[in-house]
Amino acid sequence: MTLYRVCGLILESNVPLPELTPANGEEPECAFQLLSAQGPGPVSCHWFHHWRFPNGEVWLSFARCAGGYLLRFPDLADFSVDVDGREIVCVAEPETSPDTLRHLLLDQVLPLVLNLQGREVLHATAVLTPRGVCAFTGPTGTGKSTLAASFLFAGYPVLSDDCLVLEENRELILATPAYPGLRLWEDALEVLCEDTGHSFPVAHYTSKRRLTPVGHLGDFPTGPHPVARIYCLGRPAESEEGDDLADPFIEHLSCREGFMELVVHIFRLDITDRRMLIRQFSFLERVVSRVPVRRFHLPNAFSSLPTAREAILADLEDR
Repeated sequence: MTLYRVCGLILESNVPLPELTPANGEEPECAFQLLSAQGPGPVSCHWFHHWRFPNGEVWLSFARCAGGYLLRFPDLADFSVDVDGREIVCVAEPETSPDTLRHLLLDQVLPLVLNLQGREVLHATAVLTPRGVCAFTGPTGTGKSTLAASFLFAGYPVLSDDCLVLEENRELILATPAYPGLRLWEDALEVLCEDTGHSFPVAHYTSKRRLTPVGHLGDFPTGPHPVARIYCLGRPAESEEGDDLADPFIEHLSCREGFMELVVHIFRLDITDRRMLIRQFSFLERVVSRVPVRRFHLPNAFSSLPTAREAILADLEDR
């Protein structure tokens, strides 16, 4: 068993997790076990929720079972989680690759387990600037990871890619680093990264690559940092000619608008858990009262990234 550090958590695993930083000599807060053979499944499960692709196909199913939960990725793997979020057991289909299993664990299951443990996890990518942490949230395909990569290669460390743990310290909202790396499409890698030799497959079902920024590993933050802004990404409206408007721009949001943006981009395992929902909504109310939330319109063009960075950095100077 090996110990790793991820999202402020010490994770024990019976299989290597090369994406993560070892955490020798620490006490584990969660244990992951990959089983090599199919054992007896849960006696009875109540399926209460499904994540679906736009075409209606099920991506992830949630069930409540005796002693915890079952997270099922059809034709890929089952992840059983105990009721306290302290143990994760995976049984995978034989054809599911190790890359895919690690992606499912780190980027899909672990954020939900953190929520079960009582932590608040935003579906956001984040970078660290001299003014504090900038978090980018928004629907899939709006450019969160690509924008963060442009910051990385301009000298700003990346804290997380899609899984940002938030916590309170008095009047501050702090962001906890997840683990080094970004998941990028191949065209973004070719444009932004001179050396793509340190990228690896994310999963067998996507052409995305996991970029390990070797030259920047020493810059990866080790502790929480205050959140300065949260930007909700979207694509600008089209012009009358059908082209995206050329320049990115920032729109200020009220606390209510910011809350409505964030509430749909926060991880929750059991959507029927009333106590968790009350806790989460109360936390988000405090977040938007302390951290400015903006809507950021980012054109779908790599050429707009330098201007986008300048606009964000200028907005950070506005106190």
